[in-house]
Amino acid sequence: MKPLIPNTYVLNNKYLQSILSPSTDIIDYNFSSDQIHKLNLLQILRPDVYFNKNLSDDEFYEISKNYYQKLINKDIIYKSEDEYFLYRIDSKDHSQTGLISLLNIQDYLNNNIKPHEKILVSKGKERAEQLSKVKFQLCPIYLFYDDQNIDLDLDIHHEKKPIIKFKSGNYTHSIYKTKTDFSGINFKELYIADGHHRIEGFAQLDVEKDTKFLAIIFPKSKCSNMAYDRSVKFPQDYKKDSFISSLEKYFHVEELRYHENIDRFFVIYFQGRFIKIDLKKEFSSNGADCIDFAEFILKEILNIEDETNDERVEFVPPTLGTDYLINQVDTGISDISTIMRPVSMDLVIDYSKNKKFMPPKATWFDPKPLDGLFFYNIIE
Repeated sequence: MKPLIPNTYVLNNKYLQSILSPSTDIIDYNFSSDQIHKLNLLQILRPDVYFNKNLSDDEFYEISKNYYQKLINKDIIYKSEDEYFLYRIDSKDHSQTGLISLLNIQDYLNNNIKPHEKILVSKGKERAEQLSKVKFQLCPIYLFYDDQNIDLDLDIHHEKKPIIKFKSGNYTHSIYKTKTDFSGINFKELYIADGHHRIEGFAQLDVEKDTKFLAIIFPKSKCSNMAYDRSVKFPQDYKKDSFISSLEKYFHVEELRYHENIDRFFVIYFQGRFIKIDLKKEFSSNGADCIDFAEFILKEILNIEDETNDERVEFVPPTLGTDYLINQVDTGISDISTIMRPVSMDLVIDYSKNKKFMPPKATWFDPKPLDGLFFYNIIE
């Protein structure tokens, strides 16, 4: 796989503060209507949230497409030709630089670009329909390569002064132009970090048209993964009083106090208690808490066979914190919440290489590139 020149639309720096948007994974949780109306990119990503009203699919996509064209007409974004860009993210103790590139969807279909987790069926279809209707991409897919096998130091290739630089939370984001021609690099394998639903959406388009998509490619050694937790409502006919005894069939169970570094363990929050669980030796672990949770608690105990398509399972991003997980149970919205440990990068690669799939939302890569800096016309 050779990284292709992106030929992307790029955000005009002077409009930076009015265009950036948070991840759509958290927009429904964390933002009041007053804050939302300051985030103009939501007119593309989530016009239903931006305008605070229900929209038909046709209305949703028409608003999105029209606003995108407005960005072009008003020179808020401009077309860049025949040049690569580098995206650098820095914090006090972390730095990572990625290459912005176009890639061919055939490489995903041929498994040269490798997924590691199942997708939510409804979201995959939603992304495909969105791409088909609006004909542009504004959320680059986050990929990584195993830099033990490729000698590529991206930091030495960018120009001294970034064309865009800003701080978001604990991280500084910088976009650089580069004069380096990266088309001679051959990434034999790339791995999806963030964007499983988006890339599957591209795969559902008419792939005979040589469909390409916009990606940012980071080295594995610089990527950091966090745990994506769950909050689950028991099936209606399940007896809550039997949950602990059912847990004890598969796990060693120990109650913890809240301050006992609970994030170091695999923990279930249930009926006001933090319960540390360790899989018994007679059962074989799949290597990660989220996978064992799906296998032994969802399937075996709760008889929830398909978490990719079951509304009783809520996937909770780590940005919401432990208090959110506790509140879901204490208020009766859910019956249990999890506090899980992150999946290791080596396990992500192992699953990807062997065409095995973790549950949906198994990983949360942080930091991640933000939406709204680069836009790509799918069919020009």
